[in-house]
Amino acid sequence: MSTLNIPLKLKRGAYKDQETTIQSAVYLIRYMCDRLGVADLSAWDVLDVGCGTKFTQAFLDRGLPVGSYVGVDVYAEMIEFLKQNVADPRFEYHHIDVRNERYNPEGPPMTEDTDLGVGDRRFDLVCLFSVFTHLAPYDYRTMLKLLRRYVRPEGRLIYTLFIDELTDGGHGFVDSIDRALASRGPGREVDQGVKQAARDVKPFVDLDPDMPLLRALYSREYACELIDGTGWTPLGLFPPNEHAQHHFICAPAHLRSSGS
Repeated sequence: MSTLNIPLKLKRGAYKDQETTIQSAVYLIRYMCDRLGVADLSAWDVLDVGCGTKFTQAFLDRGLPVGSYVGVDVYAEMIEFLKQNVADPRFEYHHIDVRNERYNPEGPPMTEDTDLGVGDRRFDLVCLFSVFTHLAPYDYRTMLKLLRRYVRPEGRLIYTLFIDELTDGGHGFVDSIDRALASRGPGREVDQGVKQAARDVKPFVDLDPDMPLLRALYSREYACELIDGTGWTPLGLFPPNEHAQHHFICAPAHLRSSGS
């Protein structure tokens, strides 16, 4: 089994060590399968928007099954590297030039008609990890409308985002802020419900204006509200885990929600 070695300069994720990166991707792929109720993705055509490199590494280097995989990203150099170094016919990659204040500030605005380079193809699964974490509200809705035309009638959408709330598991971004604040000085244990009630939760906050959209933080209510009218029905907003922040699973809007 061949190994795909990714140059460090092309890694934008939280993990820079190759083995840790692949382990994280393996976890996420298996986690998605669990949430989707399937043993693996061998019969699934997957569109990964903001793809990075780690899912490709996990599928190829760990031999995880996938029907087909299309990766799309604004990072042109990385996409070109993948095109040149992945020969497996199940895999293809496309560069899209759309504006993002964090990763592509000079690009043209994204619209619901933006071309992802895949023609009129539709997919069983559309996933976005660490993409909505860098989107302002307008682009949040635009992205959802854009993706709707690329999903099959029974397909699913999974995307992660930062939700402004404390969690029982402690894996959320706000949990990490809470721990950092607590470590700055003496304090006492406070019930999480009390701490949450005392916080001023706004619908949307760009947490670091000096680094635009490094961390786009949404209230639970506003994150749900933004889905309305985009062609998707949320099946659930799930809590963060060790390798993923809060995440929505959605179905095309013609399907009725099975719960939240």
